[in-house]
Amino acid sequence: MQTNRTQNIRKKKNILRFENGKIYFSKTAERRFYFGMAIIMLLAGMLYKLGVLQ
Repeated sequence: MQTNRTQNIRKKKNILRFENGKIYFSKTAERRFYFGMAIIMLLAGMLYKLGVLQ
């Protein structure tokens, strides 16, 4: 029973995996990345509309 719990904990922490020359992300890592990119694009759009960025 204890080994199953340990394996599940290790599996959850595996955010980035490299196999066969490809990089694989976990679902949570991908969601966090795209959420961060959306916030950055939102802020860039607001700054552009305010005239700070041109």
